[in-house]
Amino acid sequence: MFTLTADRECAAAPGGRRPRRDRWGRRVTYRAAMIAAWLAIAACHEEHWLTYPWDDRQILCSQPFDDMEGQAPWGMIERQIELAESTSSVLLLHAHTVGVSVSVAAIERVLTLADQHHLAFLTFRELEPGAARQPGLAIAFDDSRIDEWFTMRDQLAAHRAHVTFFVTRWYAASDEQRVKLRTLADDGDDIQPHSVDHLHPEQYVQEHGLDAYLSDEVIPSIDALIASGYPPGTVYAYPFGHTTDEINEAVLQVVPRVRVSPGSCPY
Repeated sequence: MFTLTADRECAAAPGGRRPRRDRWGRRVTYRAAMIAAWLAIAACHEEHWLTYPWDDRQILCSQPFDDMEGQAPWGMIERQIELAESTSSVLLLHAHTVGVSVSVAAIERVLTLADQHHLAFLTFRELEPGAARQPGLAIAFDDSRIDEWFTMRDQLAAHRAHVTFFVTRWYAASDEQRVKLRTLADDGDDIQPHSVDHLHPEQYVQEHGLDAYLSDEVIPSIDALIASGYPPGTVYAYPFGHTTDEINEAVLQVVPRVRVSPGSCPY
């Protein structure tokens, strides 16, 4: 259980595939339970918990839309897209590996919804409080599957879309993969840090300390991309999207903003 406001609490989404029953004792499928849980979580957040309203917030909350290992919450995503359009805010979504965790069809669905609702495709680097306010969609892809990301190039171009790639394990990228990522960046996509080895932040801090997390995982992931010719990171995405207030306070001394998943969203 996590607290989102002073007097409001929401139960986290179910993590295991235990049988669930509704109020009348009837068995509920895992998929239905997941959808119900996400609806409950969404109901007790602030209006702009997943949309960036062009303010000075430093914590950005993003909703995953991977659909190949579970059900993406399409109803909620569509409502958030409508909110972005009506309030000139920016919806934040992310996924991982094309063809493994997220389908090409899901990516196309998100891109088409954005077009239908007249949302600009923005990168996370463009989310600055001083920028001109506009309705938009910021899509990100996490981890290190550069070969799979590269397969989206024509699909993104067809929608004139730019996305952000949050990169981890950069040290392990081959020369060919580095060329591909540079090509994506030259297309207008953004490159941001996602840690050195994709380790769980809370667990790492518990075992090694906060200073070690900064010096081993955060700072080197930013410096490695700079050394490869990319601009300094402006947003650090936590592996698994999890964090604590203590970790946020420390990381935000290094980078202007952090990105979290719904379970760690403070709004």
